[in-house]
Amino acid sequence: MERCPNKVCYFISSGYGYKEVSLPCGTTGREGQCLLCDQCADQAEEDFPQGWRDAPGDVCVHGCYVGNTNGPDYICGECEAL
Repeated sequence: MERCPNKVCYFISSGYGYKEVSLPCGTTGREGQCLLCDQCADQAEEDFPQGWRDAPGDVCVHGCYVGNTNGPDYICGECEAL
């Protein structure tokens, strides 16, 4: 897979203000967040409608987003009925 050539503007604290830094799309920010350009973020939203930023693969067998280990847990109605 080819890496996205776009840059992402990212602000980091610097003294009493902030400094703008341009980083390559797909890198990790200082606080651990994934930095994506608008095009890649739109594609990720389409590929992972259950919430790719929190837990991209945490979907039950029925396709419902069921949460992640650090956040709220949602119960799929069909799974609950089993």
